[in-house]
Amino acid sequence: MTPAADRPAHWKESTVRWQDLYIAGLGSRFPDRVETAEEAIAAGRYTARDRDTSGFRAVRVADDGEPGPVLAARAGRLALERSGLRGEEISLVLHAYAAHQGRDIWSPASYVEMAVLSSGAPAYEIRQGCNGGLSALELAASHLTARPDARAALITTGDAFHLPYLDRWNTDDQMVYGDAGAALVLSTRPGPLRLLATASVGDSSLEILDRGPGPWTRAPLEGGAPVDLAARKRDYFDAEENEFAFEEVLARLRKGSEQAVGRALADAGTELSAIRWCVHTTFPGPVAQSAVYGPLGFSREATTYDWALEHGQLGAGDQIAGLDHLVRSESPRPGDRVLLYGVGAGHVWTVAVLEFTAEGQTQP
Repeated sequence: MTPAADRPAHWKESTVRWQDLYIAGLGSRFPDRVETAEEAIAAGRYTARDRDTSGFRAVRVADDGEPGPVLAARAGRLALERSGLRGEEISLVLHAYAAHQGRDIWSPASYVEMAVLSSGAPAYEIRQGCNGGLSALELAASHLTARPDARAALITTGDAFHLPYLDRWNTDDQMVYGDAGAALVLSTRPGPLRLLATASVGDSSLEILDRGPGPWTRAPLEGGAPVDLAARKRDYFDAEENEFAFEEVLARLRKGSEQAVGRALADAGTELSAIRWCVHTTFPGPVAQSAVYGPLGFSREATTYDWALEHGQLGAGDQIAGLDHLVRSESPRPGDRVLLYGVGAGHVWTVAVLEFTAEGQTQP
């Protein structure tokens, strides 16, 4: 851990080596409708230059009756079924998301609990952007460890990105957002994937990147235009007083990533060379290669990245949906280890290290 004297006041770390916690079930659900980058280009919503730079090839697009919580509930039911657990054994539901949830001022987490369990388990929202799924995983692990009678927790993610609130092809620089639900069941009962360790690092000095230097608003879509995260970043970096901010921001981003990965590996008692796969937040191609799997030493083939480029950035669900895809397509062996890497607006990094058990032959 970084010496206290070297850490700014807004820099916090949380690391844990977990005992007897397992992912018992995984599930993901995608809408049927596919929109390709070529279709978006033909419609004037995307450019060939952005496609060639970012690498995104297609996304799934939800219908009007498929908001994030509905997709999350579908994935949750699948994860629960695969876990072999009963609904009444779930003592906590955490629902993570980034986009609009189909209604203003309501509880999508409670909807998910009702639709999947209807057992009265407390249900809470996690709003940590692209790191929402992994943030929920760490919180659920804390819940199960702190309560001796708790057996399992359900984590869901669900996002659908629609105009006029968000333009999936243009809201952020070269980022393309796809609709999906994802879920996992974390349990104290031995299962196919053992959770070895998690680590979270926060640097709140970076929250300005997504807030931007502009004035506060009183309500969503107050100006009538879709959210423009790219413009907020440009406004921040273009300000005269932030002349040298870009280099400082890059340094902070590298430091947060290195700290989270290093602590998770240390607490898991493993080296990076012992990790077979990496499942990370889905970024545009240049960012993914230069800031995530490249610096970590993973080949592209050791990630789920090419699969992700066919589905887009899934809001809070990249890692859970990616892990679900990995275990059904890569024939994991007992002892194989996987690193889950997340970073969300704020900024908070969360990294988890997992190991396939002998029960991993019956995939979660």
